[in-house]
Amino acid sequence: MKKILFIMLLLHNLFALDDMSVLPKPQKELIEKIITNLNLPSNQNTKKMIFNKINFVFKDGWSAHWTTNDTPANSKIENSNTQIFDLNVYNNNRVINITFIYFKKEKQLFLSIKQYVETNSKQVLNLYKKRKKDDKYTLENETDNYAYFHEKGYMSYEVYHIKPSAGMVVYEDTLLLNIK
Repeated sequence: MKKILFIMLLLHNLFALDDMSVLPKPQKELIEKIITNLNLPSNQNTKKMIFNKINFVFKDGWSAHWTTNDTPANSKIENSNTQIFDLNVYNNNRVINITFIYFKKEKQLFLSIKQYVETNSKQVLNLYKKRKKDDKYTLENETDNYAYFHEKGYMSYEVYHIKPSAGMVVYEDTLLLNIK
């Protein structure tokens, strides 16, 4: 009997993990704000798609703010077919900017994700040297203070920026998602 109860509980938890309703309230509210402001279809597939692309931000004491088409008082694009949601997330380890642009007519969602990670220059230099040896990346430009790499076959870049004693790595990803 205990085994059956355990299996039933395990199955219930597995199904619940797939359900957006088990998300904590702040995550759910942010995803709803994104969907509402972009005028996206508010269905389970869209919610899951967005959550799967941004779930990495929900850690380490995160906080967020955003701007949209109707944020400025003098907006002339509030009711445009192209909607923008520019999300800024801060946590204990990095600053993240995610720009969503929804092209309603084309039913495509453009996402530009930039993560800014500060650390000491020695650590950035070590990461840079490791990336320079990676065949999956092409060095696009290099100076005394920075270099950036393109990940082959993707709209992905990594920037290594060094000034004595401080450094920063910027991870940039661009995606296009089809909205149903």
